[in-house]
Amino acid sequence: MCRSKKAKLSDGRSIFTNKHQPNDLFESLPQDILCLILSKLPLNEIVRTSTLSTKWRHTWTSCTKLRFDGAMMCGNGTSSKERCTQNFIERVNAILKQCGATAVEEFKIKFPFDNMLVGHLNSWVKFAVSSRAKNLAIDLEPEDFRCCKYRHRFPFELFDKRSMSHLETIYLSMVSLKAQPSFTGFPNLKVLDLRLVDVSSNDLQVVLSSCINLERLSIVLCDLCDHITVSLPRLQHLHVSHSDIYKIHFVSKNLRTFVYDGTMEPLDLSESLQLRHADMHFPWLTLEHAITELPRAMPHAENLNLSAYLQLKVLHLPEGASKFSHLKHLQLKLGFSSYNQDNLLSLASFLKAAPVLEDLDIHFLHHSFPLQDFEKLPIRCLPPCRHDHLKRVLITGFHGTRGEIELAAHVAVNSTRLEHFVIDSAMRGVNNTWLMLRPKGRDMFLCMARENARKYITGKVAQGALFDVI
Repeated sequence: MCRSKKAKLSDGRSIFTNKHQPNDLFESLPQDILCLILSKLPLNEIVRTSTLSTKWRHTWTSCTKLRFDGAMMCGNGTSSKERCTQNFIERVNAILKQCGATAVEEFKIKFPFDNMLVGHLNSWVKFAVSSRAKNLAIDLEPEDFRCCKYRHRFPFELFDKRSMSHLETIYLSMVSLKAQPSFTGFPNLKVLDLRLVDVSSNDLQVVLSSCINLERLSIVLCDLCDHITVSLPRLQHLHVSHSDIYKIHFVSKNLRTFVYDGTMEPLDLSESLQLRHADMHFPWLTLEHAITELPRAMPHAENLNLSAYLQLKVLHLPEGASKFSHLKHLQLKLGFSSYNQDNLLSLASFLKAAPVLEDLDIHFLHHSFPLQDFEKLPIRCLPPCRHDHLKRVLITGFHGTRGEIELAAHVAVNSTRLEHFVIDSAMRGVNNTWLMLRPKGRDMFLCMARENARKYITGKVAQGALFDVI
């Protein structure tokens, strides 16, 4: 208990001051608050707090977030790879030997895979299991994963029903999954993130089917070389990227977000009635697939971002074709070859496939020369097709070519309730080194593009709508 003594100020007033100020400002904090503060620090810094005082000597051992990151624990020294791996193993083992936490919130191992780790990884996972870890991450991805064919086998046998029920989040990288016959699933798992995981379609379906409360699933760089069909009633977010899957069929009525990056494969999310946002990236795609297969695959999507190198041809949507019956916001990021640029009018098929569309963004990612008067090329048009819900249109990378003019004119003429139409001659988010032209030459061509926009589009925009050319 601190003693107080009386002191006089220069004006004669008296105050009481503490004779002894505490040296440790954290001394009076409860143990759980101290552990919370420590959990915000890197693990090597947490361990160093043991040198602060006698009280702090063992405080770190109750930390509930154990993140073993090789880069932070071993640094970027000049030690050999073998020495660095050995140091990491020794430090992890030393820390776990002293750790007294009985309930671990997060347990993470992040270190490039090395054969020296094989004998220790399972013992570390066993520690996480016995500590009732809620979040488990095993990240063994090397700098160049293409040079490493080995995957560490995930030790399902270390889990019993009780430990399985504790896990809420799992992140696995550079491991193999082989479900055991006795595997009963992770009943409370909400997030599963798989990257560079070696797993068969059958084993993945066994694992997923038993995760009845799964809300987020990410599959990245996993080659199943097969189809996958699974029912996940509570799944809300699905991410599939650069994974060799022949067909994707998820029965997930509560799915809200879908992200896909890869080749066009059969996809079925038709039962995802709550799908709000789909983000699709294709290295190559035909317009026919885009406007016929995607509406059939996810007819309930409300927002679609589509990025692709697109093969175009003059195409009219066939009668009775599937449509995006709920799509309100569409963003297209399109690259295409030079011989396709005169077929841009066929992109109007997207509008016909989305009858309730309200917002349309088109970003052209292709350098083109503006249409010039001496070419005397006719401006073509399609039969009238009203888009009564379309309110806002943005076109970037507009260079004033005939195809771009025809598409923009079609949108303007058929959008009777349009409120704002913006044409931007600059390409956004890409290299603006335009055909190796000098700045003066590039500015001249962009000026011609803007002039074409005003010349051919201005009189076609609905009365009362704002029309901006940038």
